[in-house]
Amino acid sequence: MAEVTYEKTGPVTGRIQLFFPKEELSKKLNEELKKESKRVSIKGFRKGKTPLSALRKLMGNQVFGPLLDRSIQQELYTYIEENDLKLIFSPLPDESEPVEQISAGNIKDLRLAYDLGLEPTFELQLPEQSFTKYVLDTNDEFLDELVENLRKQRGETKEIEEGPIEAEDILDVTIQEVDGELTNETKLYVDNLREGVKEQLSGQNIGTTVTVDDLSQVEENGSESHVRKYLLELDEEQQDTDLSGKSFTITVNKISRLVPAELNEEFYIQFDPEGNVTNEEELRERLAEENAKGFNAQGVSMANFEIQRALVEGNDFELPIDLMHKLSKDDQESNFELFERGVRWMLIRNKVATEKEIELQYEDVRAEALESLMRMLGGQRPAFLNDEFLDNYIQNMLKDEKQREELSSNAMEKKVMAAIREDMNLVEQPLSVEEFNDTIKAFNEANTPPAAEEE
Repeated sequence: MAEVTYEKTGPVTGRIQLFFPKEELSKKLNEELKKESKRVSIKGFRKGKTPLSALRKLMGNQVFGPLLDRSIQQELYTYIEENDLKLIFSPLPDESEPVEQISAGNIKDLRLAYDLGLEPTFELQLPEQSFTKYVLDTNDEFLDELVENLRKQRGETKEIEEGPIEAEDILDVTIQEVDGELTNETKLYVDNLREGVKEQLSGQNIGTTVTVDDLSQVEENGSESHVRKYLLELDEEQQDTDLSGKSFTITVNKISRLVPAELNEEFYIQFDPEGNVTNEEELRERLAEENAKGFNAQGVSMANFEIQRALVEGNDFELPIDLMHKLSKDDQESNFELFERGVRWMLIRNKVATEKEIELQYEDVRAEALESLMRMLGGQRPAFLNDEFLDNYIQNMLKDEKQREELSSNAMEKKVMAAIREDMNLVEQPLSVEEFNDTIKAFNEANTPPAAEEE
């Protein structure tokens, strides 16, 4: 229908011109109107017998607009596909010259031009330097602490007959105002006491009494409001009581101690009802895996970022910068630099996928959809989320074109990066939890673009 011409205007640019003769457009419109006349009834005419002149007047523009759009897209992309033109982005209409407006009642010759950004040809250069992959240091000391915390969580509190008071005991005490009437019975946790009070009580027995001049200094992060509400449990009428200058005695009435649970069959069943953990060695392996998973994923992400940056900076190929500026429509240079970096990485990623013959399978997209769902659920899989439910949910996700494209892109990114990492020299560096958190914070601060200043 259209006359299509193509010329290469630069190493990575091209131009397609479409010419639609008015006779062809008119003929195509008549064919469409004839089809429509068989489907619609127009007053005064038998179905399918409405004259073309009447159809043009009554519904010509309604049919002509969509027809023209379809024809342009078909001619444009058929030529691109048949001639195997590799584009970076969709064709950009040339807006330098105005296009004459046409309609069903005023059909004229139509000329359109589109600028193309073509994929550059380049040899992929892999970086030679080493890259750090941070991993969580799940050493024996780290795992000892995790196991001990689990034993405490599943332990029970027992009353101690005499003493002495230890660092993690729970004390039932009586707090009594010296030479006054304020008194209350409450609990104090030794590990939450300030050092001065803790030193006075540690190693003592039931019946021990200590005197303090300021109750707000008994516990860590103590305050006068906390004293009123929890240590003295004052009622509403007593809330205005002046506590300044008042001394109090603290007498230990009972000592309770948390006795950690034993590592026995009952403990392992509570920890893993499915029965995959049956001894301490398997428990430690599971704890190491679960605690390292999130941190190690962050470590891989940081390594990926550095590898991508090295690949982008180490492969200098030509891009259609002028067309990209038109496409971005962003005056801020920093934002355009991010856009350009994204285009360069996309081309590198596609080249790696082609050279390594990496193809996306349904299972890859399904796994990405499942991971996305688990993130929304906080990483936990409730019991009601059986395989059938998950499959139905994922199928619904994939029916949405936008979600499907995003999931597919993410899945392909992971497969490509996994393949690239196999060719890189990665050096693992174990970090403690604190060191890992500090490293992530510093990494994010160093690589987060500054917010654009408002004018």
